[in-house]
Amino acid sequence: MTTTFQYGTARVRDLAVMTGERSKQGLPRVHGIELDGEVLTPTRRFWRSFFKRFQISDSMFRFFSYEEVLERVTEQSPCERFQYCIERKPNSTSSLLAATAPDRSITGFEEVKALLERYDGQNLKYSKGVISSTHVPTSGDGEFQIGGDEFQNRFVLETPIDGYGLPKIHLSLLRMLCSNGAVGYSRAFRTQINTGKDPLHGISRALDTYDNDNGYAALWQRFESAQNSWASIRETQTLYSLLLEIGKRNGFTSDGILKRFYSMSGRPHELYGIANLDAFSQKRQRVLPAKCRVYDLLNFASEVATHQSTAEAGLQLQGYIGSLVSDEYDMEGTAERVTDFQDFFVGPPAERRFSVN
Repeated sequence: MTTTFQYGTARVRDLAVMTGERSKQGLPRVHGIELDGEVLTPTRRFWRSFFKRFQISDSMFRFFSYEEVLERVTEQSPCERFQYCIERKPNSTSSLLAATAPDRSITGFEEVKALLERYDGQNLKYSKGVISSTHVPTSGDGEFQIGGDEFQNRFVLETPIDGYGLPKIHLSLLRMLCSNGAVGYSRAFRTQINTGKDPLHGISRALDTYDNDNGYAALWQRFESAQNSWASIRETQTLYSLLLEIGKRNGFTSDGILKRFYSMSGRPHELYGIANLDAFSQKRQRVLPAKCRVYDLLNFASEVATHQSTAEAGLQLQGYIGSLVSDEYDMEGTAERVTDFQDFFVGPPAERRFSVN
């Protein structure tokens, strides 16, 4: 099964939005958008780019219908044309990706994939308009130890293929048990690539020259501190809630993720004799330790993100990692130093190859 992409231009007046009942927030639910006689599923990426393109907000739809708003855009916008990208999958409704300026340079999927493979990009994945790939910085692996674990420096490049946004580089550390990489998806560990009118040239230049000694040093320090810090109930509950949300959307490729996490964190409900940990205040949750360290949370999230989840769920889990290491841990420096940490929480994974799902 292969995903393909179609590019084109249209006018706002060419769109017909099909809506149903309103959500709890008072916004009408959109079931599809008709374009050139075809019903498409609009993605969050489409709406975000569409609102940015025409400088409007979704709050307008609380008071006006989509037809009214699109009509006003048609009347008032000096240029109502936009460039679109459609993601097509066999046996499913096609998705409408970004809406951008008609003159914006777009690098297609096949061109980006060929460039990344030429630069030895590893672990290539595609999800909702973006290809991600893992690379070695120009200074090399920089192999080092944190506690008893060995790591190598990596960075993850995210390249949009629908024209919305710029390519971004995120620092990453590869734990040398497998290809179990923790990615710093936060502003503190992110670099944006200004590509100009030739995106492929800008991406090539970044892959040829990128390095960030200070950023890697900061990331090493946060991982070292994570080994010496007990995880708080708040930190474990944040990850548990995210895993629960992903599970409801069928975002895991293995069973028993929540059960294994509950065991890894020391069965906190039994530990504190309470059925609902949210009954504790946030302030209280910050000072109550779980039976694991922050480093265990990082390893669990990165293992599941890399090997046991879909591409979209993996991005969410890597985002959790980035948020966690960017801030001070709730119980920073409260645990004694050890050098023995569990290798796998879910199980050694089989090798995964690049696929478009």
